[in-house]
Amino acid sequence: MKRFAFIALLFTVGAQVLPDRTPYIINGHPAPHQPYNAYVQYLNAQNAGYFGGGSIISDRHILTAAHIINGFVRWDIGLGSNAFTQLSILTTNMAAAHPDFNVNTLDNDIGILTLAHPLIFSSAIAPITLPALQGQLQLPLENEEGAIHGFGFTTAASPIRSDFLMRSFQRVTSSNVCQQYYQVIIPNHFCAEDTVEQSNLCFGDLGAGFVTYVRGSPTLTGVASMIANDCASGTPTGYTRVGTYRQWIQQVTGV
Repeated sequence: MKRFAFIALLFTVGAQVLPDRTPYIINGHPAPHQPYNAYVQYLNAQNAGYFGGGSIISDRHILTAAHIINGFVRWDIGLGSNAFTQLSILTTNMAAAHPDFNVNTLDNDIGILTLAHPLIFSSAIAPITLPALQGQLQLPLENEEGAIHGFGFTTAASPIRSDFLMRSFQRVTSSNVCQQYYQVIIPNHFCAEDTVEQSNLCFGDLGAGFVTYVRGSPTLTGVASMIANDCASGTPTGYTRVGTYRQWIQQVTGV
């Protein structure tokens, strides 16, 4: 079984020439702006930390991974642009990891950041739809394609944050394939991969949303949770399935 990792270094700012296809988000595409997308820098009491992603689900709440919350005390959240230097930064000290989050296995790796003041929605900043509270299907379905966005690293060995939001398209694997790579409990988690263009997530992308279309509407169905140590493009990404935690999300946020 391959081990997984989720620790990333603090971002470094550097100008990058953006070709048509780049190694950011590991062989991903430059992405148009996604108004729900959030960049999240998370810091501990010693002011050291890392960065990842999240998704706006209400005017006060960002859905992300619990490992971005557990052990940290401050979160700087970037919103409103697909260019890093143009992000609007908000800071919060309020967050809730799922009460059953397991730091060793990353089971129940989902959490919520709460903003001190409500967002004003616009074409640049807006929430994404969540799965229905009483949904009968465990979305996303096997072989369903989803999109993932992030400002993450080029490779695990080269910790350079992308200056622009990148996008990968992945398809959901079978549960058996997922469990070959990660210690996951089904249906709490699922895996997805890109076998066509070999794109994948890397450090700095974790916590970001896996987005699929449900009845024609972009819907947040997963949260990026697990990647291989080397961000290998041939290794699936592990996600927390949002629908499994829908009632808990409502209890915390009212959404």
